[in-house]
Amino acid sequence: MRFRMFHYFFLFLLGLSLVIGQEKRAHFSGTWKLDKRTSTDLPESFKHVDAYLLHVGQGPDSMSVVAEMSGDGQNVTLPVTLYEFDGHEVYREDTLRASKRWIKASWTSTGEKLIVTNRVVQKVGSPQENRYEQTDVWQFSKKRNTLLIFITQKFEDPSKPSHTERRYFHRVGD
Repeated sequence: MRFRMFHYFFLFLLGLSLVIGQEKRAHFSGTWKLDKRTSTDLPESFKHVDAYLLHVGQGPDSMSVVAEMSGDGQNVTLPVTLYEFDGHEVYREDTLRASKRWIKASWTSTGEKLIVTNRVVQKVGSPQENRYEQTDVWQFSKKRNTLLIFITQKFEDPSKPSHTERRYFHRVGD
C-alpha cells in the first residue's frame, strides 16, 4: 500500500515538474520585425530587404514560423517551418530557395533559449550544392522586449569559412 501511494505521489510530482518546466520556457508567439540597424553580419541578400517579419505560433510541444519579406518591389512569403521541441528531426523542403533541411529543436535546461540545429543541402547551381550545419539560438529578452536569433553556419567544404550573424527583432505592435 505504501509503495502504491509513493508511486502515485512520485507520478504527481513528475507531472507537476513537467508543467512548471513548460511554464518557464520562453514564449516567442507573435509577429516579430527584424531590426536591420542592430542586427549584424546579415547575408548580402538582406541589402535588398526593406522589411522582414517572423510570424510565430508556439504551443507546448512545437512552434511554427512563417517568414515574410519585402523589398525591391517584391513581397515574398517563405514556406512554414515547424520546430518540434522533443528533439526529433523534422524534414522541410523549400523549393523557393532550393534547399532541404532536417531540423531538430530543444530547450536549454533553464528554458530561456531554444537551440535549433539544421542539416542543410542547398542547390547553388547545376550540379553544385552547399552542405552545412546551421545552429540557431533563439532567446527572448523581457527587459528589452526583443528576440535575438544567433545563427552559425559551418560548411562541409573546408574551403568555405563559417558564417555567424545576429538577428534582432522587435514584437510588432510594441
